[in-house]
Amino acid sequence: MRKFCPKCGEISPDLSKIAPKNGIYHDKFNGMARQHYMEGLIPSQIKRVFKIDLGIDIPKSSIVNWINEVSKPLRSLLKDTPVPSSWYWGYAEIHMKIAGNKRCTIDTVDVNTKFVPVARITNQMGRSAGGKVLHEGRRGKTLKIKGLVKDCTTNLGGLFKLRLFKGLKQQNCITHVKWIIARHVKIYAGIPMRSTKPLPKEWNWLLKLFYNVIDSTNETKVYINLEILRNAINQLNEKRINRLVKAFRQLEKWIPKLIAHQSDPFLPSTNNLLEAFHKKYNYYPSFKKSMMTERGAQGILDYRVFRHNFGRFPEYIQQYEAKRECWRALLPEMKGDTIFQGQAPHFASEIKKTNKLYRKYLDI
Repeated sequence: MRKFCPKCGEISPDLSKIAPKNGIYHDKFNGMARQHYMEGLIPSQIKRVFKIDLGIDIPKSSIVNWINEVSKPLRSLLKDTPVPSSWYWGYAEIHMKIAGNKRCTIDTVDVNTKFVPVARITNQMGRSAGGKVLHEGRRGKTLKIKGLVKDCTTNLGGLFKLRLFKGLKQQNCITHVKWIIARHVKIYAGIPMRSTKPLPKEWNWLLKLFYNVIDSTNETKVYINLEILRNAINQLNEKRINRLVKAFRQLEKWIPKLIAHQSDPFLPSTNNLLEAFHKKYNYYPSFKKSMMTERGAQGILDYRVFRHNFGRFPEYIQQYEAKRECWRALLPEMKGDTIFQGQAPHFASEIKKTNKLYRKYLDI
C-alpha cells in the first residue's frame, strides 16, 4: 500500500475507513458495542454477537473500555440537561445489592410526558438521599414538582414539609395500598404473612369493605364507606382483631393521599407507569443482585435512561406538533377567546426548546 510521488515524496494512504489510526478495530464496532449494551446485553454476550455475526473475536476488555468511554459525558448530559416535564412525577425505590452490600436505586418518571428526569444509585434510603435525587431531577430550580405519586414509603420523613416542596400534592399508589390492606386481612383470617394462599371466600366481604374506601370516586363516598367499615370491624370479635384495627387506622391516615388524584386530572391514582419502568432496568440480568461496583450499576441506569429519553423525544415533538395543528383548526371557532387565540408563542417556544434538548441527546 506504500506509494511514492516523484515531486513531493511518500504519500500515506487514508485507511480510516478500514481501521482508525493506531487502532485495531474500526470505530463502528465501538458504537455497535455501546448500542448492544444499551439494549441490555452484557459484555460477554456482546463478544459472542461479534463472533457470530461478524466473525471477529474482540476481547471482552476492549468492549468494556468502549462502553466506559462515554460514561462520563453520558452522566454529565443526564445530570445537567432537563427533560420536558409536566411537573407531576412518579417516585419509587428499588432495593438491590452491589458487591454483597445493600444499596438502593431511586428513580422517577414524569407521569404525563413519560420522560425520566433522574435515576440514581444511593448508599441508603431516607430523607437526605431522596432530597438529593429530587434536587438533581429538578436541575436545581429549572423544573418544579407539583405532584408526586409514590408507594406508601415513609423513608422520606418530613422532606415534603420543606419550603422547597411547598404546595406539593402527594398521592399514594392505590395498587400498593390494596396490597398492604390485603396482607392485614389475610393475617386476620389466619393465613401467614408470607403465604401465597388466596384469602378464604368467607372473608371476601371484609376485604371488599376496605376496597370500597380505596376505590371511592369522591371525598363524600370515602368517608361514608369508612364509617361502614368502622362499624363492621367493631362488630367482629377475634383474637387477631388488632390486625384489622391497624389496617383501618393506616387507611384512615392515608385518606388525603388516596383522594389527591380526584381534584387534579394530571395526577394519576397509581404508580404503575414507574413500576413498568423497573423492568427496563432489570432487563440487564445482573443489575439487581450481581453488580460489583456502584459506578457500573449507575452506568447501566444511565444507558437505559438515555435509551428511553432519546426514543421519547421524537414522539413527544410529534404529539406537540399535532396539538398545534389541532389548535390552528379550532382558531376560527374561538375568535372571541383572546387567551386561546394567543397560544401561538407557547407552541413555538415549547417545540423550539424541546428540539434544542433533543440535539444535545443527538450529540451524544
